[in-house]
Amino acid sequence: MKEYFNFILSTFYDLGRLIHIERSHRGYINETFKLNLLKNNKKDHYVLRRYRTGTPKKRIAFEHALMLELIKQGFNISPLIIPTKDHATFVKIPSKMENRIEDRYISIFTMLPGKDKYSWNNPLCTDAELRDAAKVLASYHGAIYEWKGIDAWTDQRNIDRIVLMSKRWQYYAQHAGESSFDQYFLEQFEYLCLELNKIQFKKIYNEMPHLAIHGDYHPGNLKFENEKVIGVFDFDWSKIDIRCFDVALALLYFCSSWDGIDEGHILLDRTESFLEAYQKVAGEIDTIGPLDTMELEHLPEMIHLSNLFLIDWILEGYYSSDSDSQEYKTYLRHSVQMMRWMDSHRDQLYTRVLKFENVQ
Repeated sequence: MKEYFNFILSTFYDLGRLIHIERSHRGYINETFKLNLLKNNKKDHYVLRRYRTGTPKKRIAFEHALMLELIKQGFNISPLIIPTKDHATFVKIPSKMENRIEDRYISIFTMLPGKDKYSWNNPLCTDAELRDAAKVLASYHGAIYEWKGIDAWTDQRNIDRIVLMSKRWQYYAQHAGESSFDQYFLEQFEYLCLELNKIQFKKIYNEMPHLAIHGDYHPGNLKFENEKVIGVFDFDWSKIDIRCFDVALALLYFCSSWDGIDEGHILLDRTESFLEAYQKVAGEIDTIGPLDTMELEHLPEMIHLSNLFLIDWILEGYYSSDSDSQEYKTYLRHSVQMMRWMDSHRDQLYTRVLKFENVQ
């Protein structure tokens, strides 16, 4: 493995000699490695991202263009992309080097300061950290709002993927095996399909503010120090979509409990804290402003939609790789519990959310 990375560094980069490399197992889609390098008697730390096989080149170009725009707009807590010797932001690694059919792409980024304290399934940061994360998300939306993406890449919006998700879930059910995950999925299949079919608000979706969403904003993709967010990373799921979905997904991550009697619940007090902080900062930004009445009225539905997409990610992750049945059953059960909780507490969620109308 070290020989492989030495080849990449010496061929495409001028960053010095590789001292140490360590695989990070926090991600599920792309592979991440921490690099310690020595150049001119100075040690530096970097992050190497190896994109999964089949990732479109234009998809990576969008992500990197977004990151460069953030730096241009003064959003200086995201990683810098290390250019190659040819001034590119990523390179193609020939398939023969990895004994694969398809080529893969890699990029190198600066390593952000701060601590990795949480993950998507261990999200309950302190209230101060929660509020600061909400403020940072609002600042991110304000910084990127007027950026329109790149002409070379347009990803499907989440609302436009519902039909494909339905077909994919049916395929998984028809080809399910006998593991505990398969059995649980089949037990919940009819209910999941009914919930998916509730998504009938495309006209309203089209009218909401669109921007380059982060797409995976959770505590595990943030670095913290002294209860402040000092780093935001992992823009792999970024795309042009509605701002409301980005906020809804963040609420799903930051405000859901994985433990105790509240497991599978959306914690309403945390939801209020997050929205209050987000609305305050967004209201001070000249570009996008705070969530408006339409966005707030449909925010619970967007939380529901974001949970469906989390379920889709869980199903795809399980059925497209040799995944641990019990681990993924835990993920799926958590999302199903959240869905059932939202079904029975929707009015309470609406009441809490609508408190933040007309915030300036």
